[in-house]
Amino acid sequence: MKFVIVGTNFISDTFLDAATHVEEFDLYGVCSRQESTARSFLAKHTSNNAKVFTSIDEVCHDNQVEAVYIAAPNSLHKHYAVMCLAAGKHVLGEKPSAANSTELNEIILAAKKYQRLYMEAMMTTHLPNFAILKHALTRIGTPRKYIGQYSQYSSRYDKYKNGERPNTFLPEFANGALVDLGIYPLYVLLALWGAPQSVQASGVLLETGVDGAGDVLLNYADKQAVISYSKISQGDNFTEIQGEKGRIRIEAVSLLKRMQFIGNDGTVEELAQPFDEHFMRYEVSHFIAAAKAGHIESAVNTHTLSKQVMDVLDTARAQLGVVYPADNG
Repeated sequence: MKFVIVGTNFISDTFLDAATHVEEFDLYGVCSRQESTARSFLAKHTSNNAKVFTSIDEVCHDNQVEAVYIAAPNSLHKHYAVMCLAAGKHVLGEKPSAANSTELNEIILAAKKYQRLYMEAMMTTHLPNFAILKHALTRIGTPRKYIGQYSQYSSRYDKYKNGERPNTFLPEFANGALVDLGIYPLYVLLALWGAPQSVQASGVLLETGVDGAGDVLLNYADKQAVISYSKISQGDNFTEIQGEKGRIRIEAVSLLKRMQFIGNDGTVEELAQPFDEHFMRYEVSHFIAAAKAGHIESAVNTHTLSKQVMDVLDTARAQLGVVYPADNG
């Protein structure tokens, strides 16, 4: 399947490194506003035969393009996704899928209208260890508590403190620590437990108006969860799913790097398979298979799951006071 990668940041590097291990993936081109940036990106990957685009319009008007991976700033996700879907391209959109629920709904409507696949690019749910995790949940008994942590000090925060304005801390790019890091333990939670009954959020806002850190409490009828995240401090980043008979302890929840079952009787069992450095290849393979099957929605990263995640993000941001330009129409 002929792909165009839109955006040339580090996640695009990771994506391409992984996608080259998928037999059905064919890098057709790269899109960046600056031609020199696109060519530098391709040179790193020895992909100089790929086509260079300098606008999303060029991508949409090229009939050879079959699929697009969107890794542009969050504020552009909806606009680019809808344009590409309308042009008959399948879209794999980097997380978060859009700036808010209104934008996500527009993407989903476009996928249905133009009968093209849209999938949010959350890699975790496609990892082999995620299936192991779901199976292992039966061993902890009645689930009661989920504690998900993702705190990673950002090098861009040093730039921010030095008076610079990196995109990652600007509301006009629909950024912030929750949508960048907190979304990982949140996505896994909702993939396992579904939508919560209520959401309560608190956090630390930076002068630019985005959150640097925070906590989100999610209440269910018989259990609760807390998502703790930060881009202005560093944590050990362990996640626990606790039940009445035991718990599952996860290292690096975005990658499910290590998982242990710990029983109430002291039993400890390693669960995770060996860690694959090309971890994004599983979602790429799934996406291509779904597109070739004529699906407009992934059976794993469903539209409903993306909407549930976005609903929580919207609610939490409103309570935190993080407002994006897209929120005002």
